[in-house]
Amino acid sequence: MPPSEVSSAEDVEKRVPEQKVASGDTAEGFVSASHNPEYDRYLELHREFEGAGRKRLLKKLDWRLLPTLSFLYLMCSLDKSNAGNAKLFGFLEDVGMTPTQFNLALMYLFFTYGLCEPVSNVMLRRLGPKIWFPCIVVAWGLVTTLTCLVQNYGSYVVIRLVLGMTEAGLYPGSYFILSMWYTPKEIATRMAIFYGANTAAGAFGGVIAYGVGNLDGAHGWKAWKWLFLIEGVITIVAGLMTYMFLPHFPHQYDHKTKSKWLSASELEYAQLRVKYASGPDAPTYVFRWSDVLAAAKDRKTYLMMMLFWWGGSVPTYSLSYTLPTMVKNLGYTAVKAQALTTPPYIFATCVCVFVGWMSDRYQRRFFSIMSCYCLGLIGVIILWVTVHYKNLYGVSYFAIFLAAAGYSAQAPIVGAWTSVNVPNPSKRAAAIGLLMLFGSFGGGSIGSNIYLASEAPTYPLGFGFSIGATVLGAMIPATIHWFLMRRENKRRDAMNIDEIQARHTPAELSEMGENSPLFRFTL
Repeated sequence: MPPSEVSSAEDVEKRVPEQKVASGDTAEGFVSASHNPEYDRYLELHREFEGAGRKRLLKKLDWRLLPTLSFLYLMCSLDKSNAGNAKLFGFLEDVGMTPTQFNLALMYLFFTYGLCEPVSNVMLRRLGPKIWFPCIVVAWGLVTTLTCLVQNYGSYVVIRLVLGMTEAGLYPGSYFILSMWYTPKEIATRMAIFYGANTAAGAFGGVIAYGVGNLDGAHGWKAWKWLFLIEGVITIVAGLMTYMFLPHFPHQYDHKTKSKWLSASELEYAQLRVKYASGPDAPTYVFRWSDVLAAAKDRKTYLMMMLFWWGGSVPTYSLSYTLPTMVKNLGYTAVKAQALTTPPYIFATCVCVFVGWMSDRYQRRFFSIMSCYCLGLIGVIILWVTVHYKNLYGVSYFAIFLAAAGYSAQAPIVGAWTSVNVPNPSKRAAAIGLLMLFGSFGGGSIGSNIYLASEAPTYPLGFGFSIGATVLGAMIPATIHWFLMRRENKRRDAMNIDEIQARHTPAELSEMGENSPLFRFTL
């Protein structure tokens, strides 16, 4: 175990009496001698909440945050990808769009979606989730509802552009919210549970589309109109309920804003345990534009962006938009194909949560991500080969399970890996938003256009591009990122702690964030 990895605050005090380090809630962090009264209070609370108390607090956090954020992401994913289901119900023919126009409209969403992600995360950092999230959820629910009134290609393009603007904040914002409540050793599991809502959306999308298919012709409306209307209304209601269920950021609670769901001591511990997760030199919680700029200049932001872009967004979006048609090409009817898209997504959700839990348990983010990429690659390669043989439709269907699971499970680990290595909240919010900018903009726009209808059912461009993007665009950058951080950790391990503390004040070390020589990156 590296010097920075400790089991508990008490163990550290026994081994190094003159030093205090981060609690057992984190795997990597600072080592610093600091006489900070607030940090001493954190250590006191850490001992007080040891065992059952901490489990009780985590249970409260889980039941308050995860169901709310997961359901919102479920609706976000449904409202973004339901176009693939609507296509099977005659949407293109009724609106008068060609398959090429349909693919372009899907792509346009990601222009505004990607561009608005970092902006939305900055707004979330400044306004807080209790104000910002209800606004954006109600807005995109209204846009989804209005999609049932689309009559031509132009109006659908406008709808997709506005939908991208309103939905942009949910995904990166939820990752940031979770990082404000959970410590590094807890966050990947929670991000995986949250992201599981995305894979579950594929399952629910197929079930809802299957049910809505039976409404075709009811009150003179086609099934695709009912699909947009029903999902949009549910989202609007969910947005209104968000104000009641979603809490503020921990640091926003004070004598004026009090918590009704946490006791005073629980709230204080929840605030301090994340603030001091990396040791006594806590980052500032004051919003500064300089921290946003620092995220834009950081090499880590762009390496993680590559992972999210090429190893996540491109294969995931291409799969979600094409899966119903791909299953139909195996020989099933349109309605049955909708139902058969459900099992792969259920399997992917289970794998996603399991990988997140394993990543937290062993604190091996790089290994977890690479395992997911390998699983996704195996699925795509098998699928690419077997779609050429109609008698192997069972094997092709099995390969869809592997591809969906592998490419879905990597996403929360990418988010967790970014979060734990950027302790400053403002910089972390900006970094998450920026890495998702090109990930969504580039990945979504590319992913929605590589599986061409003219190449069905073998899709040589789609399969080939997915494999190349995963290996060249994600696996290689991930390896470089891991190598550079590992080398930096070794360099810092060789430094003399006493000399560092003599040269820098605690305030200076805190200001450095992950650039401090006392910080250790999570690998």
